[in-house]
Amino acid sequence: MTPLSASLLDGDVGHTRIGPKRHRLRYRMHSILLDIDGPELTQIRAPLFSVNRFNLVSFYPSDHGRGERELRPWVEDQLAAEAADFELCRVQILAAPRVLGLVFNPVTILFCHDQAGVLRAVIFQVSNFHDGRCAYTFVLPPATTPESLRFSCGKRFFVSPFNPGGGEYRFKLDRDLTSLRLGIQLYRDGACILSAVQKCAIRPLKTGSLLRTPLSMAFNTLKIVGAILLEALCLRLKGLKMYTPRHGSIDTTPWRQ
Repeated sequence: MTPLSASLLDGDVGHTRIGPKRHRLRYRMHSILLDIDGPELTQIRAPLFSVNRFNLVSFYPSDHGRGERELRPWVEDQLAAEAADFELCRVQILAAPRVLGLVFNPVTILFCHDQAGVLRAVIFQVSNFHDGRCAYTFVLPPATTPESLRFSCGKRFFVSPFNPGGGEYRFKLDRDLTSLRLGIQLYRDGACILSAVQKCAIRPLKTGSLLRTPLSMAFNTLKIVGAILLEALCLRLKGLKMYTPRHGSIDTTPWRQ
């Protein structure tokens, strides 16, 4: 997965809850893929897109990481915690952008490349509705040049009020020059209980691409938040038990990471 030019991703997100009650939800979502800093970020030519400035579509590094104006120090801390032994160069982020100033990112992905442009680490940052953020960092061997990535780790962060703590996440990420597919499954006691899949087409982040999706883009954040709340209501009506986050932990305090 080599770095791409600034891109707009247009696709669908589907959630399938397998147990204890079966439930499905699908909604359309737009994301952006771009460098977190450097000349590639400043060279984007799209009047409807801005960095750290209000616009139809905008990117603010402070919406991610520790909430600071610059993301790179946080990325470097995540890699250091995993004993990554490469010199970090370009970092690209895949996330929902701000649309008319509004944003919510359930999952943000950061692609970390070395000086040769080789992908050496991937960071998944998960956010919840309690102001909590949690990062899952995976360092890749230097000899790999994958177009398809597979990761797994223990779940250590509160996301859904209908899932207790514990379990195992399994990530599947496939990306080429024109499309991306991300799958996240939650396993507990050897069985998959929840699956989320995002499928997107990749296009250049230019004015023409933004103008082709003006109405759906304008409601991007509302669709993400609305879909999550609608799913919660349906699951509650189906009688699922609810759980609460651990106050004072990363469940409610993103700055602990």
